[in-house]
Amino acid sequence: MLAAILFCGVAAMFTSCTNEDNPADPTTNLSEKIIGMWLQADINGNPALTNEKSVTTFVSATKAYFSISRSDFSKTEIRWNSHQEYDVKIDGNKIVLTTKMDEHVTLLDVYTVSSITNTELIGKRKHVTTRDGVEIVNTEYATRLVKVTADYAQPILGLWECEGLIGDETYNDGNDRLEFLADGTYRFYHKDDAGQWQTVTKREFQDYFVDGTLLATRWKNQGEDELREWWEIESLSGDEMVWTALRQNADGSTFQQKMTWKKIDLNVAEKIIGKWIFVERNGEPTPSNKKRVYNFVSPTKAYISASDGIGPVVSLNWLDKTEADVTFFGNKVTLTVQNDEHTTMVDEYTVTAINDTEIIANLKVTSKVDGNVVFSQDGTMRFEKVTTDYKADIVGTWQGHCTSEGSVFDDGQEHRWQYNADGTYVYYVKDGDNWVPYEGNTLNEYFVDGNLLCTRWIDLGQENREWWEITISGNKMNWTALRENGDGTNFTATFEMTKVE
Repeated sequence: MLAAILFCGVAAMFTSCTNEDNPADPTTNLSEKIIGMWLQADINGNPALTNEKSVTTFVSATKAYFSISRSDFSKTEIRWNSHQEYDVKIDGNKIVLTTKMDEHVTLLDVYTVSSITNTELIGKRKHVTTRDGVEIVNTEYATRLVKVTADYAQPILGLWECEGLIGDETYNDGNDRLEFLADGTYRFYHKDDAGQWQTVTKREFQDYFVDGTLLATRWKNQGEDELREWWEIESLSGDEMVWTALRQNADGSTFQQKMTWKKIDLNVAEKIIGKWIFVERNGEPTPSNKKRVYNFVSPTKAYISASDGIGPVVSLNWLDKTEADVTFFGNKVTLTVQNDEHTTMVDEYTVTAINDTEIIANLKVTSKVDGNVVFSQDGTMRFEKVTTDYKADIVGTWQGHCTSEGSVFDDGQEHRWQYNADGTYVYYVKDGDNWVPYEGNTLNEYFVDGNLLCTRWIDLGQENREWWEITISGNKMNWTALRENGDGTNFTATFEMTKVE
């Protein structure tokens, strides 16, 4: 009996391993075990550098999605695969993935699985790239994949500010803000000498993807080569995010990097309520003919006033407190105006700074006809809060003259306008000692929103427009306008007006 007990004890010592320690035959139920998201952790027994890592997500035994960013191979093997769909075939312990990048290039990955558990896959991987049937890449190595349970593709959306950087970094200096957008692009902000956050505008493109915990970015500055970075998101909870990366020095040694980030919530939906006019575009004063007034009355509704004098005819808007639908996504504000059954105008603001008197934002204005973009313009805008509204004060008759010498309006003559409460006006000319309505114009419409005065009229079949910024105090009214010369330089026009009883 003692001999039997000893024998059983020795046998148990060698055989009582868990399935995790001694996994079963990988060919058993491999099509079920493989389902999930897998990150490449080791290559030939060594930890994979972050820039070498990839993510493969098996959604079924016949379909998978693969993400990788590689730029250290030859130009034929530069890859940017964000959730690229692959066909899958499983035969015994072999998993075969294939996809066509285009009509010329086919990718093939073959995994020969030696063991698989709920958390780890060990085996060999063979990768082949062919172009027009000719093999241009053939690599094979031992690999270890680990199961990924977190996916930060959605939580990463929004504006983040760097709070700390450990380890040398080529591109980041810890003075950064990054805004990750849902369309796979991102924005990069840097503090200027005055301590203001400014978006970097010299980049031709800025793309990213997140797959599981792998974050890959690529960007290109104008006139320079494309650049890339790779990070692993160690954690993301609420407004705190931590990145890590395993890098390699020129001598082959490796080092770890770490960046910590804090999510920035500017409370835009609360602070933006009120009336705003944009006064600068890309750091330059906005000409009066390009100004717009936005009145946010709630988080879902705003009114836009603008008389655009830019772009093709379809973008020449006459918006007199036109209602817009508003949506907020973090610090991004989208206003949509349905001009008619065919034409839609979309204003998208990504706010980088906001207080009681000023907003700084990246703005993109798009006009669409039947869903097709016919006009688009973007830039960095600065808005100022509008605290006065002269809509009621301007009603009546006003007489005055241009006070800016050398202006195209400096004709030395007195002018008279009568502004009616219904949004029409009458322009008068002098006939001897009498003022008479000028009969050469038709249409004669105007609106005032805040301090912006816009007029339009038709003369000899041609529509004309003017734009002024006004102040009214009692029976005195002043107009100013920033105009553009043909050579791109600016000049200021001014008028002084007195109300006529």
